[in-house]
Amino acid sequence: MNEILILGLLISLIFSEITNISPGGIIVPSYFAIYLDDPYKIISTIFTSIICVLLVKLISNFTILYGKRKFTVYIILGIIIKFLISYIAYDNIFIFYNLSITIGYLVPGILGRQIEKQGSLITLSSLSIVTLIIYLSSLLIWS
Repeated sequence: MNEILILGLLISLIFSEITNISPGGIIVPSYFAIYLDDPYKIISTIFTSIICVLLVKLISNFTILYGKRKFTVYIILGIIIKFLISYIAYDNIFIFYNLSITIGYLVPGILGRQIEKQGSLITLSSLSIVTLIIYLSSLLIWS
């Protein structure tokens, strides 16, 4: 797993330097590549990220959000939404801590922030491309 994370960081960085497009954050494609065999988690993570974007837009109507403050709100909302969705899906607080519906704790917030900055089409397209490159590269290297 650590090898895929390091490979993913390098590929994401190279992609963003060449295209000037962030594939959902530097670390996000690596985690998507790790969980590529679990499309439910990937879809749930994207869904959670989109909910984060909508909630931040709503909150922005009542308060001033920018920079680090806005990024922090994205991360906190991502964690809260992840907990809520996991709790609803598993309906048991004991199991809920051991099973998760999304990828990681920070990934939904990071992805949501990038969706807001670049737009959903650009972010999700670049995320898909880089995730596929990471996955195929890891298969070639470690197979």
